[in-house]
Amino acid sequence: MKKENNKKYWILALFAFVTLDGALIQARGALVPTWKETFTTSETFLGLITPVGTVGFVAAMVVFGSASGRIDIKRALLAGIAVTAAAALLIGASPTFLLLLAFIGLRGFGTGIFRSLDRTVLSHLYPERRARIFSLHTMAWAIGATAGPLLVTAALWLSGWQLTYLVLALPLVPIFVILWGLDRPATLANEQSLSLADVRDLLGEPGIYGMALALLFVGSIESVFFQWLPYYATELFSRDVANLTLSIYLAAYVPGRFAFSRLAERYRFTDLVVAVGVILVGSLYAMLVLAEGLVVLGLVFVIGFFVSGLFPTLISMGIESRPSFTGPINVVANVAAQTGFFIAPATVGIVADATSIGTAMLLQIGLAVVLTIVALGLKVGPLGSRRSTASE
Repeated sequence: MKKENNKKYWILALFAFVTLDGALIQARGALVPTWKETFTTSETFLGLITPVGTVGFVAAMVVFGSASGRIDIKRALLAGIAVTAAAALLIGASPTFLLLLAFIGLRGFGTGIFRSLDRTVLSHLYPERRARIFSLHTMAWAIGATAGPLLVTAALWLSGWQLTYLVLALPLVPIFVILWGLDRPATLANEQSLSLADVRDLLGEPGIYGMALALLFVGSIESVFFQWLPYYATELFSRDVANLTLSIYLAAYVPGRFAFSRLAERYRFTDLVVAVGVILVGSLYAMLVLAEGLVVLGLVFVIGFFVSGLFPTLISMGIESRPSFTGPINVVANVAAQTGFFIAPATVGIVADATSIGTAMLLQIGLAVVLTIVALGLKVGPLGSRRSTASE
């Protein structure tokens, strides 16, 4: 295959998979109210859905992402697609909540294999435009994520929630076929794996440890919305409108990530994160405490717009500190964010069981406050004078 076509089809395969990944994750969030009724379980056990998926995802990230310079990346990506497709079908066939959790964990592992390596390929294909290509890549995820809750609504109307996973598994087949026929990008020869000796060195970089600390709170905020927003919204709106709130939140990721793909090339990473943190504190307080009716939906969009830019901005900050360690830094970033995914939704479930979902969601304001404090610390520290310029 010609070099330019090979590059084009790599982009097609990577972006198509991440789009379906977004749909799979957010379909899960939209199905929480349905699963509560289907399997007759409590908020505490529902709170395990995201952590179980996170365990599988992080396990794959650590194993495959840290070995990005040693393994056959194309073969690993193909394995990730195959496991994800099989797990999606099994989720749709789950007869019990326990099996549902097990297959969600398997789906997380399959997706984690792929996602531990996709940014590695993108980083080496576009070494001079990492911040922008990462934002566009996550924008593709957002498009799929927006469609996920809408697909759930359609599946429930046409047949049942199981149809959701059949529809999402089938498109993985042509992605597998496309990737099978591609040549490995030659620039991946520059990729290095992570050894124990490298860990202390990497984590000593301000751009990397700052990225990891901030992403812990970003992952917490995102994961609570992903799992609990539709459930919270059922206290305010009808079931259909409640599912729509998650689509509104995720739809904001599309223009948000496009905007941040430009902003990250013009402003310091730390300046962007501080500004977003301040906006989020005010917006979350307004949404969860002050607003009613349609104003809530408008604030959901605003919050989604600004949250959307945090992950690609922060991971670009980390990777530009040590570009030859793209895969390992991607692991650090995702483990940090997924730690938030592991802790925050389960905590909200426990608090909701003890009080109410409205009270539990107030934890989001505290998370935004801490994120802002972390960002301010990075801004006045060693990262305050660094601009977002890429280098290989």
